[in-house]
Amino acid sequence: MTEIEALSSYDAPTLKLGSAMHLRFRHPFFVMMRFLYLLLIPFGAILTFFGEQTFGILCVLLGPLLFLRKVFWQYRLTRGAISSSRAGQQLKWIFSDQGIRHVADGYDRWFEWQDFHERFLTPKGILLYLERDVYFVLPQQGFHSPKDFEIVSKWCSEKIQIQQK
Repeated sequence: MTEIEALSSYDAPTLKLGSAMHLRFRHPFFVMMRFLYLLLIPFGAILTFFGEQTFGILCVLLGPLLFLRKVFWQYRLTRGAISSSRAGQQLKWIFSDQGIRHVADGYDRWFEWQDFHERFLTPKGILLYLERDVYFVLPQQGFHSPKDFEIVSKWCSEKIQIQQK
């Protein structure tokens, strides 16, 4: 039986990676819209120039705020993580053909592949979803080698079926 180990940590960079991947997977429309929000700035400037002061200034102010919404959300997420008792904790993952063992300080849990409802795979990492908005983040650099990351990615794509919406 082949076992592959990986490490992740409960820290700001991992949480930011996970939230960016989650946003891209669950809310691709908002990722696209994020850059369109910047168009509100010149649009508002043009409106202001042609006499529509109130709406023009509103567009100029809202454009950057809507664009930076992701940054504010990630800031709130990382600030909450810093005060958590799990802050900085190393999480060990042991993958096998039968399932996944998750080990941390005072925590040891076995997951069957069927326990996960969805997965999102990218070259930067893997998201494993237990519920719609509850996920584990496994960064690519947490694996011992790129080959291990590829094997686990293949297992995830074969064994975790994405449920139709």
